[in-house]
Amino acid sequence: MSDMPIAYSDDETMVLEFLDHWESCNIDVLLGYFAEGASYIDMPLPPRHGKDQIRIYLDTVFSAFSVRIETLNIASRDSVIFTERVDYLQSNADPSVVVPLPVTGVMEVRDGKIVAWRDYLDLRTAEEGLGIAIRPADAAMTGIARTQEQAA
Repeated sequence: MSDMPIAYSDDETMVLEFLDHWESCNIDVLLGYFAEGASYIDMPLPPRHGKDQIRIYLDTVFSAFSVRIETLNIASRDSVIFTERVDYLQSNADPSVVVPLPVTGVMEVRDGKIVAWRDYLDLRTAEEGLGIAIRPADAAMTGIARTQEQAA
């Protein structure tokens, strides 16, 4: 990541480090940033609840493409961190294909761990650029991801 934005809190620093680790494709390292029972959603895909579901999703992602994240801006209020990013998706099938995907992300952090993460993006940009279907044909449109605590 070049020209990383300045973090003004420990939570912002943690989020920037987490985003920087995506380039490694190391699922265990990435999962270490999540709290037990965390939720992760890429709008409009279905939410993933808990580290097991997040692991399955990350494995699926990294089997199709690698990700390098350029964070343009970061801001926070209390335990909510907002990022404006460009995620560069590089096809594993054809490494010459790199798709820049504008993303806005919102992470909720508790005790230094991500408890909820919502990314807002145009999925069609990724699908058309990579030439793959990311959204399952039977996937329903979804709402806000919530931690398992909040959902109960």
